[in-house]
Amino acid sequence: MRLFRTVSIFLFLTLTACRFMPTATVPIQQIPESPAVPTVSSPTPLPSPMASPRPTVTLAPSPTAAETPSPIPPTRSTAPPRTPSPPPPTVPPSPPTVPSSPPPSPSPAPPSPTPPPPPPTVPRSGPVAVWEGTVTLNAYDWERGLVPTSSEDPIYPHPRLDFGAVGGPAPRTYRAVFIQNEYAQLVVLPGLGGRILRWTDRTTGRQLFYANPVVKPTRWGYRGWWLATGGIEWAFPTEEHGLVEYRPWDYRLLGDGVYLRTTEERTGLVAEVTIRLERGTNRVAISPRISNPTGETRSFQFWANAMLTLSDYNAPSPDLTFILPVGEVIVHSTGDGSLPGPGGRMVWPVHNGRDFRRYGEWRSYLGVFAPQAAGAGFAGAYDLGTDQGVVRAAPATIRGVKLFCLGDLPPDLWTDDGSRYFELWGGLTATFWDNVSLAPGQAVSWTEHWYAVSGLGGYTGASAEGAARVTSLGDGAEVAVMTVRPTVATVVLQRGAEEVARWSAEVGPGRPFRARGGSGGGPWTVEVFGPQGLIVRAGE
Repeated sequence: MRLFRTVSIFLFLTLTACRFMPTATVPIQQIPESPAVPTVSSPTPLPSPMASPRPTVTLAPSPTAAETPSPIPPTRSTAPPRTPSPPPPTVPPSPPTVPSSPPPSPSPAPPSPTPPPPPPTVPRSGPVAVWEGTVTLNAYDWERGLVPTSSEDPIYPHPRLDFGAVGGPAPRTYRAVFIQNEYAQLVVLPGLGGRILRWTDRTTGRQLFYANPVVKPTRWGYRGWWLATGGIEWAFPTEEHGLVEYRPWDYRLLGDGVYLRTTEERTGLVAEVTIRLERGTNRVAISPRISNPTGETRSFQFWANAMLTLSDYNAPSPDLTFILPVGEVIVHSTGDGSLPGPGGRMVWPVHNGRDFRRYGEWRSYLGVFAPQAAGAGFAGAYDLGTDQGVVRAAPATIRGVKLFCLGDLPPDLWTDDGSRYFELWGGLTATFWDNVSLAPGQAVSWTEHWYAVSGLGGYTGASAEGAARVTSLGDGAEVAVMTVRPTVATVVLQRGAEEVARWSAEVGPGRPFRARGGSGGGPWTVEVFGPQGLIVRAGE
C-alpha cells in the first residue's frame, strides 16, 4: 500500500446557513478487531430484479489495439470560444493487451522516476484494468499561504489560508490511479483528497465531470478556504466541503478499483472509500466506511460531492435538467430574494410558476436538499441536448441528496477561464444541519452506485440496475430504457393496472431501447424485467 503524508486542515462555511438539529439515526457496526482488508457493506441494497472548451489531456498513441479509446478522450466543443485556458493536463500512454483471464490485484510499485507501465487494453466484456500513472494539472501554490492555528481557533489544528501569500498557477504532476473497462474510465488522485478527477463514458466519449483547468483555492468552506478542482470529492467530517479534500489519502490498488483511507485529526475518525468499476457494467460502486477508534463518541457528516457539466463544453448547457423524485425541497442557501431563505421549503419542481427542473431557472446561486429522494432511491441530472445523463442510486437509509448551482456568481471565484459547473451531492444525513454520532468502536458503511445514461431523452425512474422513461404522447406513450449491463429485457407498458404493450429488447450501456405503444391517455407506467426479476419501474 502506497502511503502519502497527511496534512491537517479545516473548512469555514460561507454562503451557507448552518444550525444543528437532532442526530440522525443510521445503522452502525462494531469495528472488527483486526481487519486485514476493510469490508464495506450496503445496509439496505436497492432492489435488483441500477464557457470555454473543455480542457483535455494529451495521450500518446496506443502501442496495441487501435480500437482502444484514449484514457481521457478529447470532447467536442459546441460552445463559442472564450479566453484560452492554461495548458491541458497530461497522462501516460495507452495500455498493452490484458490476458483473457482477470489479473490478480496488483501491488503498488515502489517510488521511481521511471514512468509506470501503460494499462492493458480492455476487450469487449473483458476484465477491469487498473494501473498507475500521472496527471499534470495547473495549480496555484496554495501551500505558501497556509497559516498554522492555535488551540483558541475553532478550526484548530487545521490551517487558515492567507490568500495574499498564495503563489500563481504552474504545472504540477500528481500520481493517478486509472480504472477502466469497456464502458467507462475513472481517474483517481489519491494525493488530492482521494477524489475521482475524471469520469468518462466510453460509449459516448464524453467526460461527465467538470474539469477545472486550474486547481484554485476559493473562500468557500468550513476552513474559510477550499480547493476548487472538479470531479467528485469526499466531504468529511463536517458539512460543506469537509476538511480533507486537498490532502493526500493512503491508497491500495484492487483488481477492479482502488481503496482509499485517511484519519481526520480533529475527531480521530477514520474514513475509508472503496471505488470499484464493476466488470461487465458501466456502474461505479462507491463504498464509504466511517469508523471511530477513539474512546469518545464522535459526531460527523460524510458527503460525496460531484461537480458535473454533462455538455460538450466545460459548463452546463441550457438543455440541462434535474431529476428529483420529490414533491418539495429544503433551501440551504440562495442569492435569489424571491425564494425562501435557509431552511425554507419550496414546492418541487414548479415553485411560483418557475420550473426548477430546468437549469435556466437557477438564476442566482441556489442549493437545495431533497431528503425525500432517499425513499425513491435515486436522483440525477440529464442534458437533453447531448442526450447524456447521470444516475446516483443509494440505499434508503442514506438520506442526503443536494443540488447546487452557481447562478450568476462570477467564475473567477473558482477558475481562471470562465468555466462553470453544477453539484450533485449524496450524503449520510438528510441536510447539513444533521449529524451522525458513533460511539467508541462503532462504524457505519454503505454502497451507492453512480452510472451514465444516454440516448433516453431523460429518465423518470431509476435503480441500481437501470433507468427508464415513460412520456405521454396524448394518444399513447413513449418508453425508453437503459440498463447498467447487457441484458435481454422484457419491457412492459401499462395504463393504470392494464398492460397495453410488451417488447423484448436487447439493452445495455450505450444501447438504449425506445418504443411507442398504447393509445389514448394515461396514467402510464413502464416496467423492465430481466433474468433476475424487476430491473426498474418508472411512471410519468
